[in-house]
Amino acid sequence: MVVSEIISYIFSNPSILIALFLLYCFVYGLSILFSGPKPGRNPFAARYVRPPPPLVTEHSERYKVLKYRFKQNRIPDDIDTIIVGSGIGGLTTAVLLGRAGHKVLVLEQHDQAGGCCHTFVEKGYEFDTGIHYVGKMMDGDQTRVFTDQVTEGQVVWTPMDNVFDTVTLGPSEKAKFYPLKCGSKEEFARNAEELFPKEKKAIAEFMKLLDDCRGTFLGVMVPKFLPRWLAMLSIKTGIYQLVMRKFMRLTKLTVKQALDDLSDDQEFKACMSYIFGDMGVVPSKLSMMGFATVLNHYIPGSFYPLGGTSEIAFQIVQVIEKYGGRVMVDAPVSQILVNEKGRVHGVRVKKSSGEIDIFAKRVISDAGIINTLKHLLPKEVAEKSPIYPMLGQQLKPSVSYLTAFIGLEGSQEELQLPKGNFWSFCNANFEDDLEAYVKMSVEEAADGEVPLMFTSFPSAKDAAWEEKNPGKSVALVITLLPWEWFSRWETEKIKHRGDDYNGLKMRIGQQMWRQLENMFPKLQGKMTYLDVGTPLSNKYYLGQSEGEMYGLDHNIDRFLPEVSMELRPESGIKGLYFTGQDILTCGFSGAMHAGLLTASKVLHRNLLNDLTAVTKEVRASNKKVKTE
Repeated sequence: MVVSEIISYIFSNPSILIALFLLYCFVYGLSILFSGPKPGRNPFAARYVRPPPPLVTEHSERYKVLKYRFKQNRIPDDIDTIIVGSGIGGLTTAVLLGRAGHKVLVLEQHDQAGGCCHTFVEKGYEFDTGIHYVGKMMDGDQTRVFTDQVTEGQVVWTPMDNVFDTVTLGPSEKAKFYPLKCGSKEEFARNAEELFPKEKKAIAEFMKLLDDCRGTFLGVMVPKFLPRWLAMLSIKTGIYQLVMRKFMRLTKLTVKQALDDLSDDQEFKACMSYIFGDMGVVPSKLSMMGFATVLNHYIPGSFYPLGGTSEIAFQIVQVIEKYGGRVMVDAPVSQILVNEKGRVHGVRVKKSSGEIDIFAKRVISDAGIINTLKHLLPKEVAEKSPIYPMLGQQLKPSVSYLTAFIGLEGSQEELQLPKGNFWSFCNANFEDDLEAYVKMSVEEAADGEVPLMFTSFPSAKDAAWEEKNPGKSVALVITLLPWEWFSRWETEKIKHRGDDYNGLKMRIGQQMWRQLENMFPKLQGKMTYLDVGTPLSNKYYLGQSEGEMYGLDHNIDRFLPEVSMELRPESGIKGLYFTGQDILTCGFSGAMHAGLLTASKVLHRNLLNDLTAVTKEVRASNKKVKTE
C-alpha cells in the first residue's frame, strides 16, 4: 500500500517526475560514456568545403557519374554498408559514413542516381522532377552548412525571387493573384498586411504562432536520438509529453483550427495555408507544428541550385567515390538477405542475366519503409520490426500526384517567366473542391477543371539555363490525385499501357495547360512539348509502392510520440537500418537530416552536435572575413 501511494504521489507531481527522469538520463548517459561502443570518426570539418568548379554541362560527361551502371565486376570488396536507394537521404548517409571510414555501396533501381534530385531530357527540354526550391541556404545557416558539408561546397545556391510563392484563387481565366514575399518574417508579415489590410490582427497572431512553432520539430527528433527503450519509457509514462507540452499542443492543433480562430476571411485563410501541398495533407488534417516547420523554412529565403537539381546528386556521388564508395544504377534490389541467426547481411540484385547476392556488415534502406517491410523482406522477418503493425493503420502511403511536363518555345526573358512558384486553387474553399475531385472517377475528372495546381518554371530558376538551352523554357504543373485512378494499368509495361491510359492522362495534362495559359497569356501558342507523368510513372521511376509523393502520410498521428519514436533508423531487425523522409519528414532538408540521424546511429555518435560545432566555426570564419 505504501509503495502504491508513493508511486501515485510521484506521478501526481510533474516536477518530481521530471527530476527523476532527468536523473535517470544522467545516469544512463554516464553508463553509455563509460561502457558504450566506441564512437566513429567525426565526418564534419570546415576544411572539407572547397571552391565550386565550373559547371559540367555536357550530358555525356554528367552521365558517366549519374548513370554508372551496375555490373558484377564493379562490386567493391569488403563492403561495410549497402544503401538501397539513392535519394538525398541515402546519398547523405553514404557521404557521412564514407568520410568516417566506411566502405559504402549505393544501389539505385532507376537508370540515374539522385531520386527526386534527378532530371531528364526529352525533345531537347530538361525537366526536374522533385526539388522546386530549398529554404535557408543563406551563408552561415545550419542547413546551408550541412549541405555544403555533404556536397563539399560544390553546389552553388542561387536565390529565387523575393516573391517566392504566389497563390491564385478563382477560375483560371479570372484568377486573383496573391504574391507572398520571403527574406524575413517581418517582410512576410508586411506583405501579408498589404494583401489583407483588414486582417492585421490576424496576421500578427499568425506570425506569433509561427514563432511559437520554431524549434518544436525537435520534439520529433529527440526520441529518435534516444535509445528506443528510453524513448518508450519516457513516452509510456507520460514524462515526454509533459516536458514537451508546447510540442504536443502544436502538433495536435490543425492548421484549419488555428486559422479559423484567427479570421473569418476565407481568402486570407487560403493564402496563409496554401503550402499544405508541400506535405500532401489538407489543412483540416495537417499539424500546425509540421506546417509551420515548412513555412518557416522558406520565409528567410528560397533558393535553387545552379545547373539544376541534378547538380546535387552529380556532386554528391563524386564525394562518395572520393572516400572509396560507389553508386551504381540499374541495380534493382529484389530482396534483403537474412542469415540463419536472423541478422541482415546483404541484398539480392535481380538482373535479366540472373540474381546476384552482395554481402555487407549492414544494410540501410532508403527505399521507403513500406517497400522495405512489405516487399524486400520475408514476412516473418519484417514482423520483428515494431513499425510493421502500424502499416495500414497509423502509417499509410501519402497522396499520389500527376505532373504535366511542358516544353516552351522562347527564353525566360521573352516569356517573362517568374522564378517563384504558383499555387492555384479554383476556389478559396479548396478542401471541398479537392474532396469532390478525388471522389470522381478518372474519366469524370479528365473533363473538368483541376482544382489545385502547383506550377514551377525550372528554366527561370536556373541561372545557367540559357547557356545550356538557348531559346527554350520549361514548366512543370503538378496536382494531387488518387493512386486508384490509374492502378488498373499497373501490370502493363511502361510506355505500352494503351490508348485509354494515354488518352486520360493527356486530357488531364491538356486541361492543366489550358488553365496555365489563362493565367499566363504570354504562354499562349508557345507549347511545343507536353507529356504527363501519372502515379504509375512515379512508381516506376521513384520506386514508390503507390506512386506516393511523400512516402508515408504526414498526418498528425505520424508526428505524435507513440508513432514517431518508432520511425527511427533502427528497424528492430539486426543489421538493418532505415533512412530518408519516412523516418523524419519530407522534402530535401528533411530527408538530408534523416541521413544525419541514420549515420549517427551507425557511428554511435551524435552528429547533430558535430554539425552544430562546425556551423559555429563557419559563422565565426564568415564574421572574421567581413570585418577584415
